[in-house]
Amino acid sequence: MNAFLKKEEFNYINKRLQDLSSALRNCNDYNTRDASRDYIQDKILSHLSHLSSEEKLLLDIKDLKDSKQINKFLEELENYVYGMQPVSNAEISKLFKKEKKLKLPPAEAQDTPLVYLGWFDQATKKLFVIYPLNGKLLGMSCRLTEAKVKQTNICALCNHIGPKNEVAFVSPICKRKDTYRSIGFYMCLDSNKCNERITSTKKLESILKDVNNIKS
Repeated sequence: MNAFLKKEEFNYINKRLQDLSSALRNCNDYNTRDASRDYIQDKILSHLSHLSSEEKLLLDIKDLKDSKQINKFLEELENYVYGMQPVSNAEISKLFKKEKKLKLPPAEAQDTPLVYLGWFDQATKKLFVIYPLNGKLLGMSCRLTEAKVKQTNICALCNHIGPKNEVAFVSPICKRKDTYRSIGFYMCLDSNKCNERITSTKKLESILKDVNNIKS
């Protein structure tokens, strides 16, 4: 069978199964364990209701009894995960043609399935994001705003809670016909880790539409 799970969909399954792992580890009552497993199964299948019957069979978790089995299940499921198509250096340069000193992402950044391509340029203090929206690549460059106080922040994309050196306030320039509008939000500086956590692209797509002046 070909890959049928988007990266963010796999992340959702992983998150739900980590919940199941915790429930199984902390409960010895068989009825409660079965109820937890059934609940998680329903959550996963409801979230991925668009899948075919054959694909849903591969998401059957009724035989998962402990963390070891869950980890093996996830490892095997990764064979059916796909991400965005690789982006060439030429495409990256075209998206960010106004960046005078654009630093391209490392080649290995696209070795694994990605929800979005992102990288942080330490020299310019800029975070770059590329995402395929309805088949068209959209880019976003964000300036890092230094926080003056110690605090923890929440990433707008993956909801990870971390200190300012992990989740920082960034400000992209929004494209408008005759002017530019500045907005801001918190994002993970390590895009690879963010890609392993993000379970929905709704917020990412909303931000990119706003930044690129795309009407819904």
